[in-house]
Amino acid sequence: MFHKYSKTLLPLFVLAAFLNITGCKVGPKYQRPAVKTDSLFRFASSSDTACMANIEWIKLFRDTVLQRLIQTGLKNNYNIRIAFARIEEAQAAFKQSRGQQWPQFSAQVGGGWQQQAVPKGGTLEYSTLAATGQISWEIDLWGKLRRAKEAARANLFAQVAYQQAVRITLINEIVNNYFNLLEYDNELRITRENIVIRQTSLELVRNKMIAGTASGLVVAQAEAELAQTMTKMPMLEMAIGENENYLSILLGEPPHVISRGNQMLDQINAPEITTPGIPSQLILRRPDIIQSEQGLVAANANIGIARAMMLPSLGISGSIGAAFNPTNLVYSALGNLVAPIFGGGQLRQGVAKAQAQKQQMLYSYQYTIINALREVSNALLEYQKQGEIVQSQLATVTAAQTAFDLSNQLYNAGYASYLDVIQAQQMLFSAQIALSQSQSNELTAVINLYSSLGGGWK
Repeated sequence: MFHKYSKTLLPLFVLAAFLNITGCKVGPKYQRPAVKTDSLFRFASSSDTACMANIEWIKLFRDTVLQRLIQTGLKNNYNIRIAFARIEEAQAAFKQSRGQQWPQFSAQVGGGWQQQAVPKGGTLEYSTLAATGQISWEIDLWGKLRRAKEAARANLFAQVAYQQAVRITLINEIVNNYFNLLEYDNELRITRENIVIRQTSLELVRNKMIAGTASGLVVAQAEAELAQTMTKMPMLEMAIGENENYLSILLGEPPHVISRGNQMLDQINAPEITTPGIPSQLILRRPDIIQSEQGLVAANANIGIARAMMLPSLGISGSIGAAFNPTNLVYSALGNLVAPIFGGGQLRQGVAKAQAQKQQMLYSYQYTIINALREVSNALLEYQKQGEIVQSQLATVTAAQTAFDLSNQLYNAGYASYLDVIQAQQMLFSAQIALSQSQSNELTAVINLYSSLGGGWK
C-alpha cells in the first residue's frame, strides 16, 4: 500500500516543487532611482576620487588614549548593543520568511483505551494506537512568498546599515566629547595662568597704595578683576565633570574620570587629508542612504505581496499514517485552490496602500541623499572657515599680548591708568580662550567631515 501511496503523491509534490520555483513574481522589479547629483561637492576644491572616508578611524587619530576610548565604546555602548540585537532579529525574520517557501512537516501519535459494559454482564475493551505524518505546502504561484523574502532581506540589510550608522555616530560623539575635554582643560590652564597674573598685579597695586602712588580705587579694580576671573574656575570644573559623565555613558560605563593623552593640537595623524571624493560615492557608502534605499526595496516587494493576494492561491497537503490495532495504512492527498471573489475592495486598497508606502520611501530616499550632500558641503565649508578663524585668532592673541605688555610698561611709567591695564588684560584673556575654542572647533570640523562622508564604519 505504501508503494501505491508514493505513486499517487510523488508526482503531485514534484509538480508543486516545480511550480514553487518557476512561478512568476507579480509586482514591479526594483530598480535604483536615478538621483541627480553634481560632479563635485559644493565648496570642494577638487574632484579627486580619493576620499578621506576610506581611512580607518584608528589610523586617523594619533592619541592612543582616544583610540582606547573608541574601542571601549564600540564594544560596550548600549546603542551599539541594541543595533546588533536588531540585526539578529532581522536575521531570524529573514530565515523565517525563507522557511515559509518550503513544505511544513508535522507528526502526530495518538492512542487510547476504552472499556464498555455489555448486556448480560461482562465488558468490551477497545485500544487504539496510530502514528500520522502530515505535510502542507503553499505553492508560490505568484511570488508572494518570494516577495516576502525580498522584503525581509531588505530589512536585514537596513538593520546592518543602521548598525553602521550608529557606529559612525558613536565614534563622532566620543571624539568630539574628548576634544571638548581637552579644550576645557586648556581653558582651565589659561584661566589659572591669568589668575596668577592678576594676583601679582593685585599685590603690586597694594604695595603702590601703601607707598602712596596708587589709590584705593585701583586696588578695588584689581580685586574685582581677580574675583571675576576666579568665577570661571568652578564653571569650567563643572563643565569638565559633566562632559566626563556623558563620555562615560557613551563608553557603556558608570560616570568616572576620563584619562587624557596627547595635547589638543597633537590628535590627528593627517589633518591635511580632507579630500571628500565625489557625490556618487556617497550613495554607496553612507549607511543612512543605504538604510533608506533598503526601505524602498522592501516597500517595492510589498507591492508584489499585495498584488499576489488578489490572485488565486494553491496549497497541497498530504498525510500518511499507520494504525496498529487493527493494523492498517491510511494516507491522503489534497489540493486546495482558493480565489478571492469579493472582499469589499480590501485587496485592491491593499495594493494602493503598498504603492503609497513605496512613494513615501522614495521621497525619503531622495531626501536622505540631498541632506547628506548638504551635510558634506557644510562640513567642507566649516573646515575651510575654521582654519581661517584659527589664523585670525592667532594674530589676535599676538596683538593682545603686545598691548598687555605695553599697558603694563606705560602704567609703571605713569603714562597709562590701571583701567588701561585691566582692559588689555581682559582682551588678552578673551583672545586666548577664543583661540583655544577655535582650535578645538577646527579639529571638530575634520571629524564632522569624516563622519558626513561615511567614514568610521569599517
